[in-house]
This record gives sequence, structure tokens and C-alpha cells, in this order.
Amino acid sequence: MKKGKTLLKKLGGIALIAVLLVSVVACKGKGSDGASARAANKKPVIGCTVYYMTEFVTLMAEGIKAEAAARGADLVLLDANNDAQRQISQIENLIAQKVDILLVAAVDSDAIVPALDLAKKAGITLVGLNMLINTTEEYYYSGPNDVQAGELEAQRLIDLIGAKGNVAIIEGPIGQSAQVDRLQGNKNILAKNPDVKVIAQQTANWSRAEALALVENWIEAFPNLNGIIAHNDEMALGAIQALEAKGIKNRIPVTGVDAIKDGCLAIRDGRFEMTVFQDAEEEGRLGVRICMDILEGKPPAKKINFIEMLPVDKNNVQELIDRIYSN
Repeated sequence: MKKGKTLLKKLGGIALIAVLLVSVVACKGKGSDGASARAANKKPVIGCTVYYMTEFVTLMAEGIKAEAAARGADLVLLDANNDAQRQISQIENLIAQKVDILLVAAVDSDAIVPALDLAKKAGITLVGLNMLINTTEEYYYSGPNDVQAGELEAQRLIDLIGAKGNVAIIEGPIGQSAQVDRLQGNKNILAKNPDVKVIAQQTANWSRAEALALVENWIEAFPNLNGIIAHNDEMALGAIQALEAKGIKNRIPVTGVDAIKDGCLAIRDGRFEMTVFQDAEEEGRLGVRICMDILEGKPPAKKINFIEMLPVDKNNVQELIDRIYSN
């Protein structure tokens, strides 16, 4: 009987050791090695919301989709339709879906700030895309150097009108970082040219149709208008359409930003003076690369990652058309 009890004790000890070993392996699975195992069995999911599907954002979305597929990630891509509250709701829903990381092109640089806290509380990294977030908190970002873009377009317009005259500025949606920073770039150049006066300044919300209506009104209100600075090509093209309808485009140059296909074709055809190339597809791809590098434990050294901004006019537009829009 004593031997039986001893055997039972030994078997019990062996069983206890086995349980402890299983527990150690299970706990290890919840750590970094566990994350690797999860990644091996399940594709990471990138939750993305963009402010509005303009032609530019559509190109950026193509880059996002292509890079996500190349990096083996699933993608949930949403359009906030220029509604800041809708975008916050989209982010809440993406968090509820337990996406692995968030990629956000903000409707409004201020209104998006609470999303950083929502993501942080959920243990999810939020990467900014195309629009900077108005916060002192550090975050990762892929996008344009919009101050530089604003400086480039303003300087070219001022050169075109001989550094003297009256100009109008068509802004992006008020509060978006692109509007704020491109306007700052415009002002940086205007401050150096006191003989150039801004006689009109208003948003057209990135919209060609809104810019058309706005410039139709400006033509009547400001017969002494000499040039127009537009914060993107969609609005520049709306301005050009209004000027052409009145037969005065030949004396009022227009500059823009983005180098979308329609803008480049208008430059090639002599209807549009200059734009700034912001590589939409590369911007989207870079955003996804940042997301995937973070998920793989090798985040980029820099938080803010700008893409190169390139002036485009009649001298180099065909090269860009052939390289980007040949298909």
C-alpha cells in the first residue's frame, strides 16, 4: 500500500510538471513570439479612412491597395465624404472590428485629434496620411510638404504676373492641414512681394464645380484680377473653366497643386500654367509601408515622412504624363 501511495505521488508530480510546462508555452505564446505566430496564421488588417474620393485621393487609394496586397495585408478602406464626425465614427467602427493598425487621411486636422486617444486606448497605432494632425503628440505620418508646395505655386504665379498685381487664392477645406500649410507657403512668398495684393480668398473644398462657381463670381466682382493661386488642381481646373467661358483666360494665369491627369493634360494643351507634383500613389504606398513596418516591429526612424514635391510646367509635363498616366 505504501508503494502504491509513493507511485501516485510520483505520477502526480510528473503531471504537475507537465501542466507547468504547458502553462509556460501558453504564456510565451501571448508575448512577441505569439504575435509572430498570429501573423503567420492571419493576415494583418489595415483600417483606412480618407477624407473624400477626389481624383487625387483615388490615385492614392490605388497605391494603398497595391502596397497592402504586396505586403500581404487585408485592407478596409472607407470614404468619410468630407464629414469629420463621420470619420470619427468610421474609426470607432474600425477599432471595434479589431483592425491591427489605422491609416487616416483626416477630414479636419483638429477634429481628428480625439481619434489618436481612441486608438491609443485600444492599443492600436494610428498613422496619419496626406493630412497632418494638429497635435503635439507624436505620431507617424506619410504625406506632402505642403508649405513647400504653397511656396512653389505662389512663386510661379508671381513670376508670371511680373511680381505686381492682384491675385486671388482658392483654398482647400478650412482646417485641413493641406489648406493651412499651403496657405502658409503662399503667404511666405507673398510677404516678399509687397506689390502683389490678395483681393479675394475663399475655400472651394477641393471641388472643381465649387471653384467654377466661385471664380464666376470673382470675375464679376474683381475686373482687375491678374492671377489665381489654387490649392489643388481640381479647383484650378474649375477656375480655368470659368475664365475660358468669359474669354479672359489668356490674361489670368492659374497655378495649382497635385499634378492630376486632367491638370497635366491642361498644362500640355497650354490652358494651365503650372502645378506641383504630389505623387499620390507613392504617398499611399509609403503610408502602408509605415503601417506594415510598425506591425513587423521595425518602425521608421522618422515620425514625419514627407514625399518629394516637384514643380510641373510645359517643360516637363509630357515626361510626367508618359511616366504616370500612360496607361
